[in-house]
Amino acid sequence: EFLQSAVVSNAGGGDIASPAGIAGTIIRVYRIMLVMGGITNITFKDGSTALSGAMPMLANGSFFLPMDGTPHYTTSLGNAFNINSSAGVQVSGTVWFTVLPTSTPFNAL
Repeated sequence: EFLQSAVVSNAGGGDIASPAGIAGTIIRVYRIMLVMGGITNITFKDGSTALSGAMPMLANGSFFLPMDGTPHYTTSLGNAFNINSSAGVQVSGTVWFTVLPTSTPFNAL
């Protein structure tokens, strides 16, 4: 298991796969940094299932989840980690994550 990163850059609104799902794997998200170019609500998702509530963001606002050794979010098998923006505004940043085969328990690493 090694830390990877995915660039987030989208102005269209809706779901932003960061990263996209891979069949037979789970994604563990350890750190997130986002900047919003306009007013929007951000929701984190496991595929289409919400992992967070809609979080209101201001224009030029930022969002940061630091790395603390425990994943902030874990997807179901094969699902993308989606960042949903409720408005068509620029959302930019980076997601740091790991990809694991099947559902390896966190404490088994």
